[in-house]
Amino acid sequence: MANNKETATFIVEHIGGQQNVDSLVHCATRLRFKLKDTSKVNEKALKDHPGILTAVESGGQYQVVIGNHVAKVYQEIMDQYDIQAGESNDADGEKSAEEIKQSVRSKNPIAIVFEYISGTFSPLIPALAGSGMIKALLAVLTMAGWLSEESSTYAVLEAASNGLFYFFPVFIGISAAKFLKVNPYVGGVIGAGLLEPSFSALMDTSQSLDFMGIPLIISDYTQTVFPMLVAMAFYAPIERFFKKYSPDTIQPE
Repeated sequence: MANNKETATFIVEHIGGQQNVDSLVHCATRLRFKLKDTSKVNEKALKDHPGILTAVESGGQYQVVIGNHVAKVYQEIMDQYDIQAGESNDADGEKSAEEIKQSVRSKNPIAIVFEYISGTFSPLIPALAGSGMIKALLAVLTMAGWLSEESSTYAVLEAASNGLFYFFPVFIGISAAKFLKVNPYVGGVIGAGLLEPSFSALMDTSQSLDFMGIPLIISDYTQTVFPMLVAMAFYAPIERFFKKYSPDTIQPE
């Protein structure tokens, strides 16, 4: 199988060369080219290359599917060629958002829900795997008697493995916001609000709670998933509405 450098060179040569590329970004598995002239692409050669899974034109981009090592091929291209790096918002901008709406309308509700969940969790898989590996390492070390559960080393490693899960609403908010094409920082803030100490302390009160007259049920939201998925599904159309009708001067870049 070709190495990353050879694959990068091959791709650029068969999409019409460096001069045919307006910009390039990548997602989890694919390179996303904005090309000047897609007729210059040798699609058959790209699909036949052992380092490329497939290639397809979609959403105003030419997408070359590489796999999990796409970031390495992307970096080789950026190192070898004078190609502009696009921004993720450029790659999935207003046109993509409209295409997403059309795609949603054509799918049944169950498919939409599963696509939303999958799209939210996919970017978090490396972090989940890393946290799980640390937890497994701790279990092995303690079972073998090489590490005491009372030691400070154990405490540090346990914190490293639990951090993602404790602040899961924050990460879910960021990832879901990116999938829904809204501000990921706002998504993180919504998740952080559920974990804020003064908000969590409301669980200990015995009096009935309400928010602007609406009954309020407080729970321990650490390590939860569903509340944030629902929250972001409600937030996304609200942001799009206000961005559509707000003056450009007060909108963030």
